[in-house]
Amino acid sequence: MPRKTDHRSQRLPAIQTKQQELDKQAAQLQAKLIQTREFLDKAPALKAAAQRKQQRAIFDRFNRPARVEGPADFQLAYDTSRNAPPPRRLRRERSKTPWITLLLLVVFAVVVYYSWKALWQG
Repeated sequence: MPRKTDHRSQRLPAIQTKQQELDKQAAQLQAKLIQTREFLDKAPALKAAAQRKQQRAIFDRFNRPARVEGPADFQLAYDTSRNAPPPRRLRRERSKTPWITLLLLVVFAVVVYYSWKALWQG
C-alpha cells in the first residue's frame, strides 16, 4: 500500500502564498489610503483655486475697458455750467438703419420714375 503524503507540507505553501497575497493587498490599500488622505488635504486649496479661476473668468467677461476717446476727453472743462454733448458713439455701436432707409428711398424713387415713364409717356 502506498504511503499517504503529509497534507501539512502541502498546505503550508498555500497558506504562505495566501498570506503574501493578503500582505500585497494590504500594501496597495495602504498606498491608496495615503493617496486619498493627501488629496483630501489638498482639496480646500484646489477648491479655492477653482473658485478664483471661475471668478476671474466672470470678471474678465463682464469687465470691459472704458472706451478710448479722442483728445477732447482729456481737455479740462473750465466752464461746468454748460453741458457738453455726449461723446460720439463708436463705429460698431452705430445703427445701420439710416443707410437702409436711404437705400430704400432711392430704390422707391427709381421705381416711381420708371413706372411714371412707362405709364404716361408710353
